[in-house]
Amino acid sequence: MLIFVHIPKTAGGSLISIISSQYDSHEIFRMGFPEQNTAAKINHNIKCVLGHTFYGQHEELAPHIYVTMLRDPVERVISHYYYAKDILKSEKVERYSLEEFAQSGWYANMQTRYITGGKPELEKAINHLKTFGFFGITEMFAESVFLMKKTLGWEDIHYSAVNVNTGRPKKETIPKETVEIIKKANHLDIQLYQWAKKDFEDRLSALDNKLRNELEDWMKSLNL
Repeated sequence: MLIFVHIPKTAGGSLISIISSQYDSHEIFRMGFPEQNTAAKINHNIKCVLGHTFYGQHEELAPHIYVTMLRDPVERVISHYYYAKDILKSEKVERYSLEEFAQSGWYANMQTRYITGGKPELEKAINHLKTFGFFGITEMFAESVFLMKKTLGWEDIHYSAVNVNTGRPKKETIPKETVEIIKKANHLDIQLYQWAKKDFEDRLSALDNKLRNELEDWMKSLNL
């Protein structure tokens, strides 16, 4: 069973469309946010679990593998804030400024929390990622999809971006003081992302010439 740990605003919507295409609809279980999830609802016919679910919520389901995507923490926080505020019209988020949102308990170090199972513990998050069947990097999405399909034995991958808020402010337009507040409040996510990105880049560098050429040709076909 494949379990996708969907961290908000990490290109998870696009990845879900890819994952979903690899399974029949009756083999997929779609979950809500962590507090809504219950493994008891998952029957033996399910081969894939999708949704905003923490690591560890399905340890009783065996065998299974976890997959996820990680994103630059500053970009993710900015994207999450404006998506929730402007697109979802979340009353909970609308009462926050960007700085307040970045520092609030649940939203701070969110990527680390998802990977540990709820607590902001860096070492635990890294150790958990080491056991994942696959994890990719949002800023290297095409390369991530390529490695994922090779790792999991998938073919015929096609995708398009979904849930993109093109109207939200770019990082470059955010005041430097605000960016520093985001970094300080999400310092664990930054360290986790740095570790994950290096690991991912090492995996890319380890590709043999045949796979390197295949990756290059595939990315050309995507017009990237």
